[in-house]
Amino acid sequence: MLSRQEAFRGPKPGIPTLRQAPVAPRPALPGRVPPEPGTGPMLRDLHAAIDRADAVSFDVFDTLFVRPLCDPEDLFDLVGARFGLKDFRRIRQEAQAEAFREMHRAGRNEITLDGIYACFPDLPVPTEVLKQAELEMELALTRPNPELAELFATLVASGRKPVVLTSDMYLPASFFTALLERHRLPAVPAYISADRDATKRDRGELFEIVARGLGLAPGRILHVGDNAFSDIQQGRAKGFDTWHYRARRQPAQSKRPSLSASMAAGLVRTYGEPTSAQGFYDLGFRRGGPAAAALLGWVGHQAAADRVDMLLFISRDGYVLERMARAGKVQGLPPYHYFKGSRVAFTLAATDEGNYAAQVPALLAGADGLAPLEVLERIGVTPPDDGVMEALGLGPTEVLRPGGLDRMAAFMAAYRAEVLKVCRRTRACLFQYLLDLGVRPGMRLGLVDVGWNGTTQDTLAQALPKLMSVELVGYYLCLAETPECRERRRRLDMRALLSAGTVPAGMLDKVYANRVVAEILFSAPHGSVIGYERAPGGGVRPLEDPGRRRGEDWRKVSDEIVRGVEDFWDGFRETCAAARFTPDPLDLCTPLLDLLTGMDDQMAGLLATVKNFDTWAQSRHRDRSLREYLTI
Repeated sequence: MLSRQEAFRGPKPGIPTLRQAPVAPRPALPGRVPPEPGTGPMLRDLHAAIDRADAVSFDVFDTLFVRPLCDPEDLFDLVGARFGLKDFRRIRQEAQAEAFREMHRAGRNEITLDGIYACFPDLPVPTEVLKQAELEMELALTRPNPELAELFATLVASGRKPVVLTSDMYLPASFFTALLERHRLPAVPAYISADRDATKRDRGELFEIVARGLGLAPGRILHVGDNAFSDIQQGRAKGFDTWHYRARRQPAQSKRPSLSASMAAGLVRTYGEPTSAQGFYDLGFRRGGPAAAALLGWVGHQAAADRVDMLLFISRDGYVLERMARAGKVQGLPPYHYFKGSRVAFTLAATDEGNYAAQVPALLAGADGLAPLEVLERIGVTPPDDGVMEALGLGPTEVLRPGGLDRMAAFMAAYRAEVLKVCRRTRACLFQYLLDLGVRPGMRLGLVDVGWNGTTQDTLAQALPKLMSVELVGYYLCLAETPECRERRRRLDMRALLSAGTVPAGMLDKVYANRVVAEILFSAPHGSVIGYERAPGGGVRPLEDPGRRRGEDWRKVSDEIVRGVEDFWDGFRETCAAARFTPDPLDLCTPLLDLLTGMDDQMAGLLATVKNFDTWAQSRHRDRSLREYLTI
């Protein structure tokens, strides 16, 4: 299949508006050691080939430069979206086809951008405006390939041998001059098919022109390109030495293509860190990043419409969202905080003498397979000594099973006074914590969570009346169609980006079945919050469940995922701003939906390496792999 430079080309003298301010290099993130440019097993052969040559020619699109798009023609949709021309892509394609026919009638060898736009029908927007917009969009989105750009710059700066650009493209040479200048890359001669009326792809005359221009025998020139036919086969046919560039950063293909999804998936082409092999950084960048960007953008819109006074990004799911909000302005976001809380902490805060018996089942939920002591540990309650527990048949070697939970419930009833001490402390500290965050009576609070049934919002809603009168609205990535969730939606204010109203029922069921994967993409590298206590220096500090199995590996996994999400957000904001494009949140969820509804064995194998993610169900008796939670 021909790449964009083989399929499309064109010139325009001048283009003064293309000479925009150079783009500053993206700063390295804290703690990041950037990969050495131009290295790796694949590129070592390229260095050797360069050493053998007397001159080097670089193809441009998909080789020295890349676009953050799955399909190059998605750029036409971006132009159309800017002017409200929904059918612009088809019109642009038809005009290009007509330009090729006109080229053949005139006996020329290449089309030009002027020639393409000369074939346009009358539109509400002047043709010259559209043409200039396309040029500007190309310049804004075309980025140096992180695998080759610094090698190119170093080679030119060394002065060891001539370096040129050789491209089949309808854009003029002045565009390429502006492109190099914009990205602070050294200027080199450019052999562009639209200006030379000769191509690589057809009869290879452009290679002959390069050889004449350099004054070298073709065999002394190395051409580097990505297209197996026009760059490699045709180059060799003209006597050039060639090196076939194969990109390691390929976007994942989706069954639900859209412009927003294309920009999200295509961003991987432009980023400096290799993300082709499946790993946790990759998972964060390719899947978690788009979903987090979608949720954050959607929440900003909803919060503005709902006149929310403050957003609380609930732990652990809100960790990366709050960091993203701090990294870049999000339209509509009111004041916000990372709110260290949980279903456990809020259940304890909501529990008092009057409702204790009704709350015990919630505190015992999921206790099957745990030791009695572990059930108390996960709610921050200090147990009696081992002798007392053993006398009750609840010793440290006991493992609770469904039939034995009655004994644990009876113990909880007998231990009521001690549990209620923890509840009172938690309630008082939660009140102080909310005050410290700036929450005041009468406020409208937005609670941001991943999903799935609104349990955390429900428990907080039960605790709040004991503290202060506020309104609470829940914003979720996804709400499931379970009886529990439907019942809560009847009495609580709950909104979701993904729900029965936006996602087909069968797909929603698959998302819910693999919900733990979405949770790890958002989860923080710290323990689950199970309560609060007074800090020695004043104020309140959250209490975290330390877990009952080694959890260091999970925290390393979380750090990698978060880094991938944040790197995506850094590049995606920049790309959307350059394209003047506002992505659709639902379409941005496509990479995550593809993952959750099409889980394969390779991804399941990666996730199986995650152990003891769920501290609520964690036990000293065994490790639990994330694979146990998946549906393939």
